[in-house]
Amino acid sequence: MQPLRRGTLAASFILQATCCLVSAALTQTGVVPLDAGNEGLARGDYIVLLPLGMLAFQAGGQTVISRVLGYNEIPSVVLTSTYCDLAMDEKLIIAAPSENVKRNRRVASVIMFFAAAVAGGFLTKDGDLTKSLWIAGSIKAVIAVVWMFWKSKDEGVRLE
Repeated sequence: MQPLRRGTLAASFILQATCCLVSAALTQTGVVPLDAGNEGLARGDYIVLLPLGMLAFQAGGQTVISRVLGYNEIPSVVLTSTYCDLAMDEKLIIAAPSENVKRNRRVASVIMFFAAAVAGGFLTKDGDLTKSLWIAGSIKAVIAVVWMFWKSKDEGVRLE
């Protein structure tokens, strides 16, 4: 499989969506107790490791896709590297927006991460992560469908 083929990108997001949606289903059905992360491991309830592993796997896939698409400056999982890159950017403040596209993407990613964290906080204030997992999985499924119809403008990128 070639990484920039339409089917490869869609398959990656379908797999990521499946990991999120199965994790949501395991939590919502009670297979994984809601308190499993806090006290479950202490009492030997290792079922919490199943959705945790699936979510870690999908996060890795998300990172790989951002690299395959050539957006190394946009983190898809953590912000540490973005903060470091912004701090080391010699033209952070002096360059016009059109002159520093990578900086613009980094700043936008920080803002979007913050907005997502606030939204996630509201969604999980009752201690239930299920809604967040359903939403994340659904968004990834929509992205997978979008990849199937995305038309390439660049000859170097083959979305077939």
